[in-house]
Amino acid sequence: MAAPFNVLDFGARGDKSTNDAPAVQAAVDACSKAGGGEVIFPAGNYFCGKTTLKSNVTIKLEAGAVIFASGKAADYAAEPGAEGNWYLFVADGQENISIIGEGRIEGTGKDGLGHRAASPESPLPPHRFGIAHFTDCKFVRFRDIKILNSDWHTLVLFRCEDVFMDGVSIINNFFHTNSDGVDPESCTNVFISNCYMMAGDDCICPKTEKGFPLENLVVQNCILESIATAFKLGTGSTADFRDIKVSNCVIRNSGVGLGIFIKDGGCAERVSFENISITTTGPDIPINPRLRNNIIPIYVDIEKRDDNSKIGGVRDLSFSHIQIESDSGILMQGMPGGPIENLVMQDITMRVNRPFEFSQRAKRAGGRSNPKDDRITKYIRQPTYMALAYVNDFRVDNFRLFLNEAVTREYDRSAIAVFESTNGILNEVERLPLNKKARQPVVSVSGCRDVTVRTYPAAFNAK
Repeated sequence: MAAPFNVLDFGARGDKSTNDAPAVQAAVDACSKAGGGEVIFPAGNYFCGKTTLKSNVTIKLEAGAVIFASGKAADYAAEPGAEGNWYLFVADGQENISIIGEGRIEGTGKDGLGHRAASPESPLPPHRFGIAHFTDCKFVRFRDIKILNSDWHTLVLFRCEDVFMDGVSIINNFFHTNSDGVDPESCTNVFISNCYMMAGDDCICPKTEKGFPLENLVVQNCILESIATAFKLGTGSTADFRDIKVSNCVIRNSGVGLGIFIKDGGCAERVSFENISITTTGPDIPINPRLRNNIIPIYVDIEKRDDNSKIGGVRDLSFSHIQIESDSGILMQGMPGGPIENLVMQDITMRVNRPFEFSQRAKRAGGRSNPKDDRITKYIRQPTYMALAYVNDFRVDNFRLFLNEAVTREYDRSAIAVFESTNGILNEVERLPLNKKARQPVVSVSGCRDVTVRTYPAAFNAK
């Protein structure tokens, strides 16, 4: 293997004012020409615009090395219409590329931006700058690196294969809109582990774009915090999602903990969530009223983005060993002609420690919902902490809902309400403490067929 290529040897200044991107590009080109190796950033403060990575090249930030992304459009040498116009590191059709090390990368999004905080914020600028945008690449690695304050989607991977992301921290401004953590779009074989992410949008957001599917995604041992959705599948859903496994994660201070947004005709299948704790955004966080009224710990929604959109699907979906603390309820809804199929929820514990009014709640749009769809409010405003609608073949086994005294005194709500669904089993559903004065049953079933309830008989209501 060739000796490391030190960016200082290629003219980088590391003075936080000179654009070092030309020197970095020269080091990358020399490394690639030599057959590959490491491009080293020693300790220092580097100011950079766009750099194009090439096959077999590893960008390595040593301890004490900081790359500050430029906020000047001229430093990105953008090609009109090109993918990744405004990203610090870009690659297209390359293999075996990596960004690793003990240093950090700082974006230009330090301040709040957009409309999500309770108080007005500054308008969106004409150009937004992200950290990495890779297209059609194979064997991609991000390891141990720390990324702060991305202005735009931090890491975007489109149609990449064999992506490994381990030990990475992405810490963006919680109120900086569109600052996603990582967006694997139409990728295959993606492994995300041991990461911490805080984002002013979604933390991990797999999508399918331009009709290409996403397959084989594993997320484990991560801590996620998002003003939007911590783990969000969609909304871009023009093709299918297959074989997605999320486990052993902590989700805190998030508007939606786990979300599936199907809008464009794709089908999400063989998706499982296991051993996850979820705490939704609390009242001490100054978010705007719209966001406050669509906090949802677990959210699944199938809709048509537009009148001419295809109806997508969700099937073979499971949640197991999930612990939730939230003042808002779970919402899982298919649609007429597009039900959720084969849903299993097992060993779910939910604690509600604060009363919250449901009359203004609305489902998450994920950008924009079809305004003609009455399911924007129809089920999310029901007096229940878990609303299931248009679900075929489902089983809920051991759902325990704990309400404190203030919640019980102010609101009378069921543990689970099921609407317009078929062939289901509700087993061992509890609402605690027992409340003999409650008018709402523990379980409510309306407009359903072939649903078996195995809980306290006096706590069941069917219509």
